[in-house]
Amino acid sequence: MPRSFPPPAAQGTPFRLANPTQLTPEGPLAPRWGAGLALAGLVIVVLVPLLGTLALAEVLPFGPELIFASLLLTWTAMFGVTFYASRRHGFRSLALDFGLRFQWIDLAVGLGAGIAARVVLAIILAVLTLLWPLQDGEVIQGNAELFLTGDTVWLLINGVLGGVLIAPFLEELFNRGLVLRGVQNALWLRRTGNRGDAVTPAVQRRSIVASTVMALLVSSLAFGLLHTGAVPDLRSSIYLLLSTFTVGLVCGVLTVFTGRLGAAIVTHIVFNGTGVALLLLVPPELLP
Repeated sequence: MPRSFPPPAAQGTPFRLANPTQLTPEGPLAPRWGAGLALAGLVIVVLVPLLGTLALAEVLPFGPELIFASLLLTWTAMFGVTFYASRRHGFRSLALDFGLRFQWIDLAVGLGAGIAARVVLAIILAVLTLLWPLQDGEVIQGNAELFLTGDTVWLLINGVLGGVLIAPFLEELFNRGLVLRGVQNALWLRRTGNRGDAVTPAVQRRSIVASTVMALLVSSLAFGLLHTGAVPDLRSSIYLLLSTFTVGLVCGVLTVFTGRLGAAIVTHIVFNGTGVALLLLVPPELLP
């Protein structure tokens, strides 16, 4: 089957949690990207920034310049893998393959979901702190503090432009686009056509509900683990893993229920934005 836009999905389809682009009147279509490419993408997104940053650290001192370079490497890896998957193994459209679409309602949904995720997370972390009290002098560290170093220009570049605007967009495209949909495809569908074709007809391997739940958990855990390497101690790693897993799960649920990334991207922007605002506006002694 040539790479082309699929026909509109059949009305009344039972696969409401699936990528709507892959649903046709003749049955579901399976792109050639799946869990294998998602796993390869995760490895690339970890190794390219890590190795690149280690190399740059030989010529750049630790500071906002090195942080910015590391962010650029991460974003390039995320976008590069996702773009490659779409061009080589999908419909050649980020909107069709990964749901990179927006509607006006996504602004309202994302604002509410982002604030709700921040409130729920605060409750979870407060309960965890009660059950596992901080020791004298112990401080919880997050990864956002790394971006908020340097003068005002670097605060705007790394903290606001990078952490609040660019990172949510590319992280959602990669994590809720490629990784979530790739795992969901692999669990849900079995290809039936020529393996050389980019997109082929498929049959169900297991139910879309079970596949989606597993894909949500796997992609949210992977999203969390990608963020935990920036902190040095066990407690901070657990807190950061809970934080990123929570927002990842919220964004994943929005993605599969809306069939697009718009609401998830806005949610991620609001979540990161409120975190940066707290660090910039609230005195450190008032933060948990």
